[in-house]
Amino acid sequence: MFKLLKRSALVGACLAGALGMAAGPAAAAFPERTVTYVNPFSPGGECDIVQRMQQEPLKQELGQDVVIEYREGGGGAVGWAHVSRQRADGYTFACFSIPHIIAQPMVRNPGYQTDDLQIIYTYHSTPQVLVVREDSPFKTLEDFINAAKENPGSITVGGTGTASGNHLGAVRLMRAADIRLTWIPFPGSGPTIPALQGGHVGALMTNSTMYVQNKDRFRALAVSTEERVPFIPDVPTFKELGYDVIEAIYRGALGPAGMPEEAVNRIAEALDKVNRAQAERKQEMGFQMHYYGPKESAELVERLKVDYGALLEELGMAR
Repeated sequence: MFKLLKRSALVGACLAGALGMAAGPAAAAFPERTVTYVNPFSPGGECDIVQRMQQEPLKQELGQDVVIEYREGGGGAVGWAHVSRQRADGYTFACFSIPHIIAQPMVRNPGYQTDDLQIIYTYHSTPQVLVVREDSPFKTLEDFINAAKENPGSITVGGTGTASGNHLGAVRLMRAADIRLTWIPFPGSGPTIPALQGGHVGALMTNSTMYVQNKDRFRALAVSTEERVPFIPDVPTFKELGYDVIEAIYRGALGPAGMPEEAVNRIAEALDKVNRAQAERKQEMGFQMHYYGPKESAELVERLKVDYGALLEELGMAR
C-alpha cells in the first residue's frame, strides 16, 4: 500500500542486467532484528493500551520481536525527544499524540521539534470529554460553568500534560465559556482516573476511551465533537449546548526524521494491517478509526500546525 520504488535500486538492477553480471546476494529486508516501540506516557493510558494490543500481531507482521519501552514525562516530550535522537534506521519508533507533538514545541522547549520526527502512520483519534464523579454536584455542563463563573479558578481540571489534547480541550472550553479553571497536568491518562476518583481534582478533560472504560463511575457533561458520538450517544456535544469546543487527540507511530523509505513503508504497512484487523474492537473501546499512511499523516500534521499555531498565538501561549 505504501511501497515506494527507489531510483538507485532500479538503476542498479538495470546495469547488472545490461552488463550480464551475476546477481549477488539480495539485501536483507527490513527489519532484521528486534524493534523498539517507545511508549512516551505512563502505563494504563491510551498509547499503552493500543501498543499492548498491537505488540503480538505487529511481531507477526514484521517477523521480529517488538519490545515496548517506557520513557514517560513531560506529557510525552521525554519519549519523543529520546526518539528524535536515535539512529534513523527504523528500529526505534514511538506512539505519538497530536496535538502534543505540534503544540509542545510552540509553547516551550520540549527537547525536540516537530520536524525532528518522521510521522509513519495514524491509527485513530479520541474526542475530548469533560467528566466528573457520579456524586459530583455538577449534574450538567451549565452547573459546571456557573460554578466556575462564581468562583474563578476554584475548579481543578486534570488531564495529560501541557499543550496536550486534554489541556487544549480545557483551554477551548475556558475561552468559549469565558471561565477560568485550574489545570492539573499528569504524565499520562492512567493516573488521572484515581485522581478523580479520590477527589484530588474536580473534573477531567479526558479521552473518549477513558470515559467509556469508566462510565459506571463518572458522569460525562459534554463531548468535543461536531455531532454526538455513536458509542456514547447520550452525551451531548459542547456545540449543541452553545459552546464551540472541538478537540480530539490523534495517535499513531513516529520515528526520528531521516528514516529510510523502506523502513517507513514497512512499519506503516504492518500497522495498517493490524489496525484494520482490530478496528471493531477498538471502536467498542471508544476509538474513532483512521488509516492514514505516511503521506496522509504528514498532511494532517501540516494542517494542524496552522490550526494550533493560530490558537496558541491568540491565547498568548506561543513562545
